[in-house]
Amino acid sequence: MRVSVIIPTYFRKKDLAELFECLLVQTYKPLEVIVVDDTPNDDIRHLCEEYSAKFDESDIKLIYAKNPRERSAAIARNIGAEKACGELFLFLDSDVLLFNDYIEKIIDVFNEKPHSLGVQGYIVNTSMRKDRLNFLRDIFNRIFHTYYRYPKDSCKLFEYPSSLSKVIECEWLSGANSVYRREVFDHFKFDENLKGYSYMEDVLFSHSIFQKFKRDLFITPYAKCIHKISPKNYEESHVLMEQKMKYRKYVLKKLFGLRGILLYHWQNVGLFILEMLGLLKHVIKTGK
Repeated sequence: MRVSVIIPTYFRKKDLAELFECLLVQTYKPLEVIVVDDTPNDDIRHLCEEYSAKFDESDIKLIYAKNPRERSAAIARNIGAEKACGELFLFLDSDVLLFNDYIEKIIDVFNEKPHSLGVQGYIVNTSMRKDRLNFLRDIFNRIFHTYYRYPKDSCKLFEYPSSLSKVIECEWLSGANSVYRREVFDHFKFDENLKGYSYMEDVLFSHSIFQKFKRDLFITPYAKCIHKISPKNYEESHVLMEQKMKYRKYVLKKLFGLRGILLYHWQNVGLFILEMLGLLKHVIKTGK
């Protein structure tokens, strides 16, 4: 199966270079690597020019595309999908590092499960320590669905496995590393109403597939990667917080209708309680 790698990026030149190096040493070579650039300068274009010969030597086509529209990871992903020629579309965040056999292990799942529509690898640096604090946090999340839970060998909506011993079915796929069959895009697109960072665009896209085609999404422990999650500056974090609130409501409403709106407000109750507990802890600790 031919694999098209699609990487939306906004700055992150150093991260992208490290990802390029990972792709060049894959045991299963992709057909092409498509970089869709939202960066307002030419740094990413210059980086692609620098790596063009290396990819040519590995018989991999490197394609650079500038997003001509408003900055949006969702729009960038759709642009990449429109340009892709492979049977499988591998979407990667630019701050991801792949183990050398990542693509090979993804292909194994598609071969073993011919009905599969999407597969994600396992992000090895998200494992949660099972101490008392995380146990209490897990109970709180069960009640309010405020943050992701980290059970073993389970990947339902708002879950990510703390440990994974086998290939299992998923209700959603992470946008940091996910692979879809080309035909998925005959029925689904990333929602372009989600601008900028496009918070939860991966949840909306993949869970919509799950809602229509049950039991066709998977996660494999054998395709390993690291998600570095590059830091954002302080000013961006405030903008992101407001955007996340807005987009969380939009995504939940689109997926679940009125039930989604109720879930959104219930989550906010939980977040408010967490904030008050944090303030109380600060007062007790500092006396202020």
